[in-house]
Amino acid sequence: MDDSQSPPAVPAFPERDQQGSGDLPTYDDLASQHGPNSRFGRWRQWIEKRAAERYTDTTPEEIQRRRERGWGAGVSPVRRGQLLLPEPSPPATLIPEVLSPSRLKLYQFGSRFLPHTTTQIRCLLPLLNDQILLIGHDGGLSVMDMFPREWTDDGLTEKGPPDAEARPIWEGDVVYQMSVLEMESTGQGTPQGVVLALVGPVLDESSKEQEGIRTLRMYNLASLVSLAKWAIAQKVSSPVTLTGCGKHHSGQSLSRKHRQQTSLTKGLRSLVIDSPIAQPQTPPDASSEPQASYSDLADAPTYSKRLPPRSSEQRAESDESQWSWDAMDDMHDLPLLWAAHYTPLASPGSRMHNTSVLFYEFYRHEYQRSRGGVLLAVATKSNIFLYEAPKGERAFHLVKEFYTPLTARSISFVQQSVLDVIPRSSTDASPRKSRVAQDRHSRGASMGPDGYRYPTQLSLFVIFEKKAGLIRIADSAVGEAELYEESGSLQQLLNPVSPAMARRSRTSWDGRGFAKEHKGVWVPPAKFDLPSAAGASRPIAQSMYVLTRGRISHVVPHPLPPSVSAAPPYRVLVWSSQPASISCRVCMPARDGEGPPPFLQVVAFGETGIEVQEVALPSLFQVERKGKRREDEPVRASVDVGGDTGYLCVGGHWSRPYYALTRSASVESYDSGVSGWSDHTVLAERLRIHQGIYGWVRKGLEDWRVFWVGGTGAEHEDDDDDYV
Repeated sequence: MDDSQSPPAVPAFPERDQQGSGDLPTYDDLASQHGPNSRFGRWRQWIEKRAAERYTDTTPEEIQRRRERGWGAGVSPVRRGQLLLPEPSPPATLIPEVLSPSRLKLYQFGSRFLPHTTTQIRCLLPLLNDQILLIGHDGGLSVMDMFPREWTDDGLTEKGPPDAEARPIWEGDVVYQMSVLEMESTGQGTPQGVVLALVGPVLDESSKEQEGIRTLRMYNLASLVSLAKWAIAQKVSSPVTLTGCGKHHSGQSLSRKHRQQTSLTKGLRSLVIDSPIAQPQTPPDASSEPQASYSDLADAPTYSKRLPPRSSEQRAESDESQWSWDAMDDMHDLPLLWAAHYTPLASPGSRMHNTSVLFYEFYRHEYQRSRGGVLLAVATKSNIFLYEAPKGERAFHLVKEFYTPLTARSISFVQQSVLDVIPRSSTDASPRKSRVAQDRHSRGASMGPDGYRYPTQLSLFVIFEKKAGLIRIADSAVGEAELYEESGSLQQLLNPVSPAMARRSRTSWDGRGFAKEHKGVWVPPAKFDLPSAAGASRPIAQSMYVLTRGRISHVVPHPLPPSVSAAPPYRVLVWSSQPASISCRVCMPARDGEGPPPFLQVVAFGETGIEVQEVALPSLFQVERKGKRREDEPVRASVDVGGDTGYLCVGGHWSRPYYALTRSASVESYDSGVSGWSDHTVLAERLRIHQGIYGWVRKGLEDWRVFWVGGTGAEHEDDDDDYV
């Protein structure tokens, strides 16, 4: 090619628009300005000529080859499938630690070098089918992303639970407890609902004169999920600071001295207060107590336009802690608005206003799928407030108030049988009417040989420092709880014990006999459901309780007998050390009627780690035994996880492969009342049975972590993969 066809040299300075319009000049503009023989014209001709030469030099075979490589119409499906990128490999699986000889598996998440939190873990709330875990701790609220994602040279890579990462969400407000009051899947990835949380300010170690006030708040679930996703998406940990609105100080002291009662039953029975009774200057009208409604909070998908509701106690703060809410920029402060999207349970004028809450416990019928129908027990230093959200409503009403001479340590809702054989005191015989009492006594009582037998009643199992008591909600009757053979005298009138039952109970100590042991601290009771066998008739209930005091655990019937100390347990378990908390689960490793029988797993959390005992369920079904045959020893195992351990909540199916975890969405739809199909019901029941247990472990001074124990109980690890 000669020099006339070669492109000219690039000028030292770019050509500028002489007219000053700022638009790029066209070839016609340049030709009119510089003439047809300018270098711009020659450049244009050279470009067009080279394009024509390239097309002319291309053979028909080359054109066909290019079409096959492109998106032409003649591409075969086989060739098109070969051009697709391969599917990404599944995330790395968790390697469990089997607590042999038991079948319990231990799973630990994340890096073994990085703590999940640097302060004590208080609670955990799994969301989005356990893909994210909300962790409440003494420093605030964090989220653990179980499937983190990151950009690499190969694109977006998804990791698994072995690489789970914990990110802080907010700091300044401690989260002590979290529970889902209502949840409904919207099909858009962010569920709607309400989360009940117990929140308080971070304790200041420098000033130990007075603790902050813990309050109950009802958070918008969609806002919490959005806040968690925002924290996960942050490259640098920058949690929301809630110190300005989280600290609450009360002008009056929270400590009130009460004289120790020699008899817990006598003290509780004489000081029970029904909710319609208000202060002396207030008329005895239950409507005077303001209700706590969460209807608007549940319907709101997330923060949109108006500002979120603010706690009433924040408005009473000094001017220094007042925030300029109107001056906030919605996009910049959206995480802060998500964190403040809640409604306080105690509104101005209620008896819990400006009162610090120790803990709470709520009760909902297991098979209820409609809104409402929830009982909420709130414990303060000297009272227990009982709230009720009637069926079909989204508002809590205060129905009862119990005065406790001792500070409660734990509250649990239990079912108890009632047998009235002795005259009760005036306090118990004439309970003031309330909505709960009317509902509980809607069914009639029957006259038995030993007295009046009432239907099963809902009661509160309250644990104090050294004692435990049962408070019947319907009529406020109070009784002290003792384990079998711990009380001085057995009351045979309440539940006569046959000689056969007495012989059985004496052999139910796993070969240890009635060894004397000092009474220890009570542990909250645990409940488990027995599997239903088709065509099988069992003389015992469909559920059982595990009552624990010190190193002794008793498996007792559900509902609890009128006198717990008079009824011999189905089984007695002895622990190597005193547990701090107990949880239990029923494992059914057999599939299609073949395999080992189901068994009960009782897991204890304590200072020495985890201890588990496995008991075959058929041994619990045997009411009478012939002879004095020694009972089978339970399967025992223990492991030191690295420090003190504690119970968090029930949930998760981490023993199954991750591709099967997506099927857990049926449980969420089942709980929200969306699905009513029988196959979904069976699947949800299977998933619920095989849920594991989350716990926490303290591995160092500032090293707190979350772990999970569970498994289907199958003999081989591969059997867990395709169980559901």
